[in-house]
Amino acid sequence: MKKTAEEVLKDMIALCTAYLTDLQTVRKNEPTHQFAYGEKTAYVECLEMIGRWEHAERYGLDFVVEHRFSL
Repeated sequence: MKKTAEEVLKDMIALCTAYLTDLQTVRKNEPTHQFAYGEKTAYVECLEMIGRWEHAERYGLDFVVEHRFSL
């Protein structure tokens, strides 16, 4: 099923936010967390970019990503 760009961005916000919630306990300086920390960083960067979208707040991205999901 094809979706509009707006629908895709809405889905991406939900998915990245869910993944980041799961990764909240991951820490940079933990040797066993290095791969997961890279994932966390990538999801934060994705949400920050999506946050530039003019309708991001309408779809739940109404917070400072790095404040909620600190690196």
